[in-house]
Amino acid sequence: MASEMELNDLKASWLNDPSWDLEETEGFEEHADELRAFAEAHRIQWEKDYQDRIMAKAMALGCPGNFELAAYIDTLEGRIARLEQRLPA
Repeated sequence: MASEMELNDLKASWLNDPSWDLEETEGFEEHADELRAFAEAHRIQWEKDYQDRIMAKAMALGCPGNFELAAYIDTLEGRIARLEQRLPA
């Protein structure tokens, strides 16, 4: 059974890179339910934060309620920002 410190370290590691299934982490099988609940709670919060951010962007663009347009513009702005980071100073 993993210690509380090991569980906290695992959760922190997952928060830095949530691209893997936390609840299926080898060596933490006894904590699968806790880890599943932790991951799901964060995924729900991240989705809510995203929805709120896109709706605020839609309002700022003058098209309240147009989630699709605001999400598309947000994606384009993200791509532009990443491209600008790759350019030499």
